[in-house]
Amino acid sequence: MSGLLLANENNSFLSRARYPKGKKRLQAILDATYEIVTSEGLAAASQEAIARRADVTQSAVRHYFPTKEELLLAFFNAGAERLRAVLDAKLAEVSTDPREKLLDVVATHLAWISEIEDLYYFESSAFWARNYKYRDFRESWYQFLDREYRDLLAQIHPDWARADYEATSFQIMTLTLGSWTTIGSTRPLQKRRSQKSLVKMVVIGVEKLIDQ
Repeated sequence: MSGLLLANENNSFLSRARYPKGKKRLQAILDATYEIVTSEGLAAASQEAIARRADVTQSAVRHYFPTKEELLLAFFNAGAERLRAVLDAKLAEVSTDPREKLLDVVATHLAWISEIEDLYYFESSAFWARNYKYRDFRESWYQFLDREYRDLLAQIHPDWARADYEATSFQIMTLTLGSWTTIGSTRPLQKRRSQKSLVKMVVIGVEKLIDQ
């Protein structure tokens, strides 16, 4: 399982268990779900298959997650919460240079994208499209990130109009989120370039937007 998706003590996935033994069992369920989703897809991620892969009983899985839908919601939320925690930490860093902070957040987001399995993202998007609770969680976070970008742009360009902040933040978000398709291992373009070089290309594009 990708280390980027490991849950932590404050994650809503592991918080379902009170004691270390239960949290260890939940981490095994999280790992098993990731392995199945990224190798076989959502359809294969039944409670039975996950319990077998995690080496726990089906009753243990159902104890924490009564339905498959609830398990998948907790699973995808765990990944989104982890990414948000990483970017929130970057935004919280004390920095006298808002431009440097904005670019650092973008570069960190892109690095995350380049390290996550493509299938995880595509299955996550499919689940996002049909589960309103997951959709609401991700959309509220994207709106938060958009506001943070606008605030940083206001510090970089105090002479800009509000419409300029909104447009540039939207463009940055579009470049970043679009990279889930163009930077991944199954990308349709620039297959001869390394993911690292592609991340650098996108960051340069964001720099041009900021410095216009």
